[in-house]
Amino acid sequence: MVEQWEEDAAALKKQGDTAFGAGQYAEAIKPYTAAISIDDSNHLFYSNRAACYLKLNEKGKALKDGEKCVELKPDWGKGYGRKAAAQFALGRFGPAAQTYAAGMRIDPENAALKQGYADSKAKEKVAEDAKKAAEEAEKKKKDDEKAAEEDLLGDFFGDIEETVEEQQGKAVKKETRPQEKFTNQDLGSSASQITRVLQPNFVWKNLNPYNVLQLDVDANEEDIKGRYRKLSTMVHPDKNLGVENAKDAFDEVKKAYNLMKDEEQRLYCKALVENGRLRGIEVYKKQGGVEGEGAVKEKEVMKVFAEIEAQRRQAEKMKLAGKKRERAKEDEEQTKLKTEMKFNKEFKQEGRQEARVAGWRDMQKKKQHKKN
Repeated sequence: MVEQWEEDAAALKKQGDTAFGAGQYAEAIKPYTAAISIDDSNHLFYSNRAACYLKLNEKGKALKDGEKCVELKPDWGKGYGRKAAAQFALGRFGPAAQTYAAGMRIDPENAALKQGYADSKAKEKVAEDAKKAAEEAEKKKKDDEKAAEEDLLGDFFGDIEETVEEQQGKAVKKETRPQEKFTNQDLGSSASQITRVLQPNFVWKNLNPYNVLQLDVDANEEDIKGRYRKLSTMVHPDKNLGVENAKDAFDEVKKAYNLMKDEEQRLYCKALVENGRLRGIEVYKKQGGVEGEGAVKEKEVMKVFAEIEAQRRQAEKMKLAGKKRERAKEDEEQTKLKTEMKFNKEFKQEGRQEARVAGWRDMQKKKQHKKN
């Protein structure tokens, strides 16, 4: 004897089939869902609703119904086709091929399963090739950027090493006594020194520590120490209370001194100054004496230091950009992982809810059966 609920579910399925046949997929979902609410153990209801979802491009829902269909009727080949079609639509070509293959083991002559399997394998290969090509392209890009960065930094630090070695080769016995031309040099007032150290474009002009300390390239260690003591005292904030820029001037002087304390750095800066002066002589000759030779030399020296600083900043910029891309990729992977975890969690929660509803329906069916 056919139960009333079975007749109701069958009638709803027929209603859904009619809507599906007319291409009204959204309308067909409603009666299929109502049929499932009456009998959630019928695999056909899930199969048909999965087909509707797939037509409406609701791939995740189609996959969920396809999986439920296989769970309820594991010996029905078409159910595997529903699940695999959803996997294919989601771009999961490898798993789709496996699902199609599982269905073919049950229904070897099913043409739709065979075609789906072939399409999935073809797409899987294309996807793998594309992924491999993208990974190789990304690797090449990173390798090229790293090589460029290493070349830039290599040139920068290579120049330092070469010029330092050259200067060390030229070096004579160190002069340990301060030279009178520096000790007797008039340094002016504290206010004039603060103004000089923080003059317009000081960020670039002060790249040359000799310029900050008002020393020439023949200054020895004692000259440098003595000059730092005098200048730092003149511009020190405690000696210039109420002078807003005193600390900034003091910091510039201290930075220049720290650079000059290091012998290799000092020799390198000396080489840059000498190189700039030679360039200045050439520019002066080409200009025909439009500007004074000293002013031209000073400009070229500043340009040399600015060029080196620009190279250093570019190298740092490339390095930071590389790190930023790596962090962005890591963030993207983390977001993707969290999304998948959230989806799986929600899916499991929905599954538990459906199980509770199914248990309640079974209990209602048993009660109804007893009454009859």
